[in-house]
Amino acid sequence: MQLRMADQQITILLVDDDPQVLSLGQELLEHLGYQVLVAADGDQALHLYKAKNPPIDLVILDYLLPRQDGGQVLQQLRQFDPQAKVIMASGFFGQEEIDQLQAAGASGLIDKPYRIKELEERIRKALG
Repeated sequence: MQLRMADQQITILLVDDDPQVLSLGQELLEHLGYQVLVAADGDQALHLYKAKNPPIDLVILDYLLPRQDGGQVLQQLRQFDPQAKVIMASGFFGQEEIDQLQAAGASGLIDKPYRIKELEERIRKALG
Protein backbone atom coordinates (compact mmCIF):
# COMPACT_ATOMS: atom_id res chain seq x y z
CA MET A 1 0.00 0.00 0.00
CA GLN A 2 1.48 3.33 -1.05
CA LEU A 3 0.79 6.33 1.19
CA ARG A 4 -0.14 9.39 -0.80
CA MET A 5 -0.35 13.14 -0.32
CA ALA A 6 -2.43 15.01 -2.91
CA ASP A 7 -2.32 11.95 -5.20
CA GLN A 8 1.46 11.64 -4.99
CA GLN A 9 3.64 9.29 -2.99
CA ILE A 10 5.06 10.90 0.15
CA THR A 11 8.82 11.33 0.03
CA ILE A 12 10.86 11.41 3.23
CA LEU A 13 14.50 12.46 3.46
CA LEU A 14 16.25 10.53 6.24
CA VAL A 15 19.47 12.16 7.46
CA ASP A 16 21.91 10.34 9.75
CA ASP A 17 25.68 9.83 9.79
CA ASP A 18 25.36 6.23 11.03
CA PRO A 19 25.10 3.87 8.02
CA GLN A 20 23.18 1.29 10.08
CA VAL A 21 20.59 3.85 11.17
CA LEU A 22 20.19 4.98 7.56
CA SER A 23 19.79 1.43 6.28
CA LEU A 24 17.36 0.28 8.98
CA GLY A 25 15.47 3.59 8.93
CA GLN A 26 15.09 3.45 5.17
CA GLU A 27 13.85 -0.13 5.35
CA LEU A 28 11.34 0.77 8.07
CA LEU A 29 10.03 3.84 6.24
CA GLU A 30 9.72 1.94 2.95
CA HIS A 31 7.84 -0.80 4.80
CA LEU A 32 5.42 1.91 5.96
CA GLY A 33 4.89 2.87 2.30
CA TYR A 34 7.03 5.98 1.94
CA GLN A 35 9.53 6.82 -0.79
CA VAL A 36 12.83 7.41 1.01
CA LEU A 37 15.93 9.40 0.18
CA VAL A 38 18.96 9.19 2.47
CA ALA A 39 21.76 11.59 3.33
CA ALA A 40 24.79 10.98 5.54
CA ASP A 41 25.37 14.62 6.49
CA GLY A 42 23.79 18.06 6.47
CA ASP A 43 25.41 19.23 3.24
CA GLN A 44 24.08 16.23 1.33
CA ALA A 45 20.65 16.70 2.92
CA LEU A 46 20.49 20.37 1.91
CA HIS A 47 21.55 19.51 -1.64
CA LEU A 48 18.86 16.82 -1.99
CA TYR A 49 16.18 19.05 -0.47
CA LYS A 50 16.99 21.99 -2.73
CA ALA A 51 17.09 19.76 -5.84
CA LYS A 52 13.36 19.01 -5.29
CA ASN A 53 13.53 15.97 -7.50
CA PRO A 54 11.43 14.37 -6.20
CA PRO A 55 9.91 17.01 -3.91
CA ILE A 56 10.53 16.13 -0.27
CA ASP A 57 7.47 16.16 1.99
CA LEU A 58 9.27 15.52 5.28
CA VAL A 59 12.81 15.41 6.65
CA ILE A 60 13.82 13.18 9.57
CA LEU A 61 17.03 14.81 10.73
CA ASP A 62 19.56 13.49 13.24
CA TYR A 63 20.51 16.11 15.81
CA LEU A 64 24.19 15.07 16.02
CA LEU A 65 25.87 15.24 12.63
CA PRO A 66 29.47 15.86 11.54
CA ARG A 67 30.54 19.34 10.31
CA GLN A 68 27.26 21.04 11.22
CA ASP A 69 24.73 19.80 13.73
CA GLY A 70 21.11 19.06 12.98
CA GLY A 71 20.00 22.34 14.54
CA GLN A 72 22.09 24.27 12.01
CA VAL A 73 20.75 22.16 9.14
CA LEU A 74 17.19 22.75 10.41
CA GLN A 75 17.75 26.51 10.33
CA GLN A 76 19.10 26.36 6.78
CA LEU A 77 16.21 24.19 5.60
CA ARG A 78 13.71 26.61 7.14
CA GLN A 79 15.50 29.60 5.54
CA PHE A 80 15.32 27.92 2.15
CA ASP A 81 11.74 26.72 2.68
CA PRO A 82 9.85 28.23 5.65
CA GLN A 83 7.21 25.50 5.20
CA ALA A 84 9.72 22.62 5.46
CA LYS A 85 8.50 19.84 7.73
CA VAL A 86 11.35 18.47 9.83
CA ILE A 87 11.32 15.89 12.61
CA MET A 88 14.47 16.00 14.71
CA ALA A 89 15.88 12.66 15.90
CA SER A 90 18.28 11.91 18.75
CA GLY A 91 19.14 9.35 21.37
CA PHE A 92 18.54 12.05 23.99
CA PHE A 93 16.98 15.49 23.99
CA GLY A 94 17.57 17.79 26.95
CA GLN A 95 15.00 20.50 27.67
CA GLU A 96 17.32 23.18 26.28
CA GLU A 97 17.63 21.35 22.95
CA ILE A 98 13.87 20.75 22.81
CA ASP A 99 13.17 24.45 23.38
CA GLN A 100 15.74 25.53 20.76
CA LEU A 101 14.50 23.08 18.12
CA GLN A 102 10.86 23.98 18.64
CA ALA A 103 11.72 27.70 18.42
CA ALA A 104 13.64 26.98 15.19
CA GLY A 105 10.55 25.39 13.65
CA ALA A 106 10.96 21.65 14.14
CA SER A 107 7.73 19.85 13.28
CA GLY A 108 8.40 17.22 15.93
CA LEU A 109 10.98 15.26 17.87
CA ILE A 110 11.61 11.52 17.95
CA ASP A 111 13.90 9.37 20.07
CA LYS A 112 16.32 6.88 18.61
CA PRO A 113 16.24 3.99 18.23
CA TYR A 114 13.06 4.40 16.20
CA ARG A 115 9.97 2.54 17.31
CA ILE A 116 7.52 1.89 14.50
CA LYS A 117 4.34 3.12 16.22
CA GLU A 118 6.01 6.29 17.50
CA LEU A 119 7.56 6.92 14.08
CA GLU A 120 4.19 6.52 12.34
CA GLU A 121 2.56 8.87 14.83
CA ARG A 122 5.22 11.57 14.48
CA ILE A 123 5.13 11.42 10.69
CA ARG A 124 1.34 11.70 10.54
CA LYS A 125 1.35 14.58 12.99
CA ALA A 126 4.10 16.44 11.10
CA LEU A 127 2.36 16.00 7.75
CA GLY A 128 -0.99 17.08 9.17
